[in-house]
Amino acid sequence: MDGGVGRVLDAAVDEGFLTSGAASEGFRHSSGFLAGTPLPTAGQSAVDLGSGGGLPGLVLATLTNCNWFLVERSERRCRFLEWAARSLEVFDRVSVVHADATEVGRGELRCSVTLVTARAFGPPGVTIECGAPLLADEGHLVVSEPPEDGRARWPEDPLGELGLSDAGAWEHEGARFQAFRSDGPCGDRYPRAWKAIERSPVF
Repeated sequence: MDGGVGRVLDAAVDEGFLTSGAASEGFRHSSGFLAGTPLPTAGQSAVDLGSGGGLPGLVLATLTNCNWFLVERSERRCRFLEWAARSLEVFDRVSVVHADATEVGRGELRCSVTLVTARAFGPPGVTIECGAPLLADEGHLVVSEPPEDGRARWPEDPLGELGLSDAGAWEHEGARFQAFRSDGPCGDRYPRAWKAIERSPVF
């Protein structure tokens, strides 16, 4: 693990944002998000949903040349992420967005992002509804999966309504990932307000 990244993740543990286990595996696990999809390039944008203690968004910012938007609704975690981005010298390409993910999906980033990542952001239906509206055509949403086969977690019909198709699953050093590709614009009704998502998830 890069020394600077290690120090930042250790600081996240000290702040209570990450467990020591998540921090020790942070670089290895985060790099898996890039193992099965095209890498975003300079000038393109990527979003990490629920960045919390910096996984995977901060790590991925050190591994790519694109612009990253780290979405987090906790003000305290946002302050930490801003400090961490400066410490890692990626602050010129990293923007910390203090907002609810549903608000971001209806804002300036809608339909403009090449890559969306989500680690432990929420249940499948919540994650997919918040991530899909951000994607540009042929952009990818990549989600970390539980150890067991997770394909049953992602029914095909709701994916199509959100403009997504299954882009494959892979393993990377013992961790599992699932990707979805944007094949067209997401429906205008998405993302809905949190209460609506929780009351009636897409699946």
